[in-house]
Amino acid sequence: MDVSNERLKYLLARTDEAFQALLKEPDSIALNEAYDEAKFELDQYISTLREALARKRVRR
Repeated sequence: MDVSNERLKYLLARTDEAFQALLKEPDSIALNEAYDEAKFELDQYISTLREALARKRVRR
């Protein structure tokens, strides 16, 4: 895997772990915040990838 895919793999795992923890304790403020942060980072990374792919398509 290249660096980008490793980063995506890490962010997906982190989000999944945070979600699984939240399922066990849905009323936990700390776990809700951890999940929201992990999801935000994942969303930001995916958005960056989409923008990069869109720029590549425009160049072709």
